[in-house]
Amino acid sequence: MNEQLTENIKALIESLYQQGVRHVVVSPGSRTTPVALLLAEFVTHQVADMHLHIAVDERSAGFLGLGIAKTKDEPVVLLATSGTATVNYAPAMAEASSSHVPLIALTTDRPEELQAIGAPQTLHQTNLYGDQTKADVTISVQSTTPDTFAYIVYKTQHLVHLATTAPAGPIQINLPLRKPLMPDLGQAWPEVTPLVFAATDASVQLDDEWLQGPVMFLAGPQEGANYFEQLSQVAQRHDVPVIADVLSQTRTGSTTIVGIDALISAGTIADLPMPKLVVRFGGTPVSAKVLAWLKDNQIQVVQVGTAFSGRDHSRYTDVVVEAEAPTFLNAFDQLDFKNNAEFSQAWQGTQKDVARVVANVADFNDLQVVQAMTQLPADTNLFIANSMPIRDYDNYWQVENAVHVWANRGANGIDGTISSAVGMALDHENNWLAIGDLAFYHDMNGLMLAKQEKINLTILVTNNDGGGIFSFLPQAAADEYFELLFGTGQGLSIAKVAELYDAKYTLATSQQALVELVKAPSQGLHLIEVQTQRQTNYEAHQTVLKELGALHGND
Repeated sequence: MNEQLTENIKALIESLYQQGVRHVVVSPGSRTTPVALLLAEFVTHQVADMHLHIAVDERSAGFLGLGIAKTKDEPVVLLATSGTATVNYAPAMAEASSSHVPLIALTTDRPEELQAIGAPQTLHQTNLYGDQTKADVTISVQSTTPDTFAYIVYKTQHLVHLATTAPAGPIQINLPLRKPLMPDLGQAWPEVTPLVFAATDASVQLDDEWLQGPVMFLAGPQEGANYFEQLSQVAQRHDVPVIADVLSQTRTGSTTIVGIDALISAGTIADLPMPKLVVRFGGTPVSAKVLAWLKDNQIQVVQVGTAFSGRDHSRYTDVVVEAEAPTFLNAFDQLDFKNNAEFSQAWQGTQKDVARVVANVADFNDLQVVQAMTQLPADTNLFIANSMPIRDYDNYWQVENAVHVWANRGANGIDGTISSAVGMALDHENNWLAIGDLAFYHDMNGLMLAKQEKINLTILVTNNDGGGIFSFLPQAAADEYFELLFGTGQGLSIAKVAELYDAKYTLATSQQALVELVKAPSQGLHLIEVQTQRQTNYEAHQTVLKELGALHGND
């Protein structure tokens, strides 16, 4: 009998549930046995709103959990067996740390008597993810100390709260377990009292001296609670242009400015009126140029949000408001301020310029793919891979309907993209992933998760047989070594990959054909391939920038 083990693990599971955990991703293994079995019993017989997801590959499992936590804005638990299985969570934990996602790794471990003496499947798992986690705690669920149950209830709930408190981030809970591992199933579950963490009703006072000239908002990638409707409404009432990052969820507002990176690169905004103040919301922008542009033009920047204090790599922001966006926007909305119409109209005119120039692109290449995706229906979930896709969508995607957009931009890597998109797609009807062939290849195990979860996910693969982003970087000049080291074409057959995972496959050969696919979402797993050429894509981008610059005398 394993009464003590069973009761303490039940305390752990109930405490996770009481603090809002509704999704657990389990990667099967021997050492996870008591936790996995009791989780299954809890989900099957105790509660109706908690879900188990089984993912054999721990690396994909980590990104599946990341995708769920990121898009649902709630804590998600990962459960892995001991040894290198737990190390495979590291990329997802690093991304969760960088992008403020509450991911909780339950790493089951060998007991202390098997540590560092040559026992198999045993690593030093304490603080396994280093400073990527907000906290790492070892809990002895086989302790016989009388107050162990109460300690687990208290400590676990505080850890989940810490994971979700701004700035949110990952937590590791390490569970050393010794045999026998079988819990006592079918027994009564204890009652766990939830801890209540009261929120404070914060308010802010705004300095009128900030408002001595035109104001703009810079909406970076959304992290945490969604405030985009409030931001759009406040911007409209005060006639404030919003530089809208592709991940900001603000792209459909009437004051939206899209493509700031391209506008700066082309010199298009050189003759526009400059703002005196820019208010930053959200995470680090996708645009590599916008923060430098603010600094070069000595535009005062106010950064809003407790999660973003000290996270300005340009080191230019000199005013940080440590309040959440809704609180700041409420205060801003009370101010007797409105931009003059000429300022706002001048900025909004750039959007027609961008749309017109991109529409003139003749060949069916990466830019036309982005244009086709502007036709996505309302309430679509779109996940965008890093490298070229995220940059093109940030610059040239003027979406017509309200679409929810996500990406893993904390560490800017291509790791785990498909798995994260699967997490996004749970419980949603229409889901798309825009991805290049290398990022697709990097996480093909995620396709098995999509198949197992029976979700609707359309994956649009822009296949230029290699790393298209490198054609835009200085190493492109190293002709002798470029293809070997950076081009790295894999000769991937997307059609054969689709067959392997029982997915529908379509080759789109024209922009119009792709538009029709975009307007008519498919069921299940669907791979759409568009074949492009890296050099042609590079030339098209340069042509667009040149034509944009010519519109404002910067040719």
